[in-house]
Amino acid sequence: MKTIFHKFAFVYILIFLISFILIIIGVRSVLDIYFVSHETDLIVKRISNYEELVNSRYLNSISLNLLQEQIMLLDGYTGANIWLFTESGALYTTEEDRVSIDPDKYQELTEDIKTVFSGSTTSREVFYKDLYTERILRVGYPFTVGETRYAMFVNIPMPEIEDTISKVSVIIFISLSFSGILAVILIFLITERMGYEIKVINDAARYISEGNFEKKIIINRKDELGQLAESFNLMADELNQQEQTKRMFISSLSHDLRSPLTNIKGYTRGMLDGTIEEDKKERYLKIVLNESDRLIKMINDLLDLSKMESGALVLNKTDFDLNEMIINVLDSFEQSIIEKRIKLTIDLSHDKMKAHGDYASIQRVIFNLLDNATKFVDMDGTISIRTELKGDKYFVGISNTGRVLSPKELEAIWDRFTKLDKSRGLEKASSGLGLSIVKEIVKAHHEKIEVYSNEDIGVAFIFTVSTQIFK
Repeated sequence: MKTIFHKFAFVYILIFLISFILIIIGVRSVLDIYFVSHETDLIVKRISNYEELVNSRYLNSISLNLLQEQIMLLDGYTGANIWLFTESGALYTTEEDRVSIDPDKYQELTEDIKTVFSGSTTSREVFYKDLYTERILRVGYPFTVGETRYAMFVNIPMPEIEDTISKVSVIIFISLSFSGILAVILIFLITERMGYEIKVINDAARYISEGNFEKKIIINRKDELGQLAESFNLMADELNQQEQTKRMFISSLSHDLRSPLTNIKGYTRGMLDGTIEEDKKERYLKIVLNESDRLIKMINDLLDLSKMESGALVLNKTDFDLNEMIINVLDSFEQSIIEKRIKLTIDLSHDKMKAHGDYASIQRVIFNLLDNATKFVDMDGTISIRTELKGDKYFVGISNTGRVLSPKELEAIWDRFTKLDKSRGLEKASSGLGLSIVKEIVKAHHEKIEVYSNEDIGVAFIFTVSTQIFK
């Protein structure tokens, strides 16, 4: 199996080799240009100094024989073979290094002689196979004594320069090789540790896939892998919490389904076997009917919530009077308000602008919030209803006095799996899914809803509704 180390090592070695080759080629080219240029400048400077010395010593006049003797001195001074061409084409050099050379045989030499006599210096790498056994650097200089001009060429063996370049290249090669080996070792150490940590995450994922959500990953890193481990642990906690609340939901829902079914079965059997007297059958039939309605409502709420969460809810948006809707819905709770002696506070916006949304869905939101408020308001408590227009939004607030909810309860209040929690399940006629349905309807309208709880207001829900659209 190819590990991360193998892949990293292969890619790095490949990049290193390509970079190494390019660097060596580039460095050698640069060094070659540098040393050739440096040597050329050095030779030109020496010849120029010698030219000044000859002119000052011989008062700008010297014979060719004497000049040839001076060339021998310059030969020793520069450490190179020197050619001196006159304008007539004659060649002068040291007796030891005299060669029979015809410039016409070498086109580039002829061109360089013309260039030098025009007053410019030249520098060229050449190889005369019939004169030398190695490449040479030939530097041309316009050497002038008085009014007489010469074309002086200094021939320097290239191996001396190449030897310097090779030594520098070897140093660079050793440095790069050492760096490459060190980098491979570091990659091995880093990727080995990284591979182990990835294996830990992989094992934990496999463990969680089997339904065990207690697995935790301990990785002390601050990089992306550490963030992945942290996110993985958060996911595991969330899955574990969802699993627990799901089990609680199934347990509570099973209990709420079993209770009406048990009542229906018991009363029906009692009427069939004659246990229930004839004059009491109507009463128990009504109980059976109520229990059936309760089951139907619970199942419908579950189906509606499932449809909303899947995005299958179709909204038929229209313009309507929001305040009028609230008053109409409020009439449905008249009996509960009277029985609990609830004090009702209503503060509706006097703005004439209408709300825009799905009428039936918004009506259901208001009904569920008011139903929730009347169930959990304390005896002789207060329910407050308020609407306010801000910009292009209506803000609707419905609150009730009573028990203050903790931050943890407020955080979980929308969770469908906690709606039948016994701490909030005081009213057994409810499906317990009302607030989950409220949240999904508001979400489908692309609106917002918030819940607050403190000693002053009790529990308050505030949601927004868009205003009518003008074309």
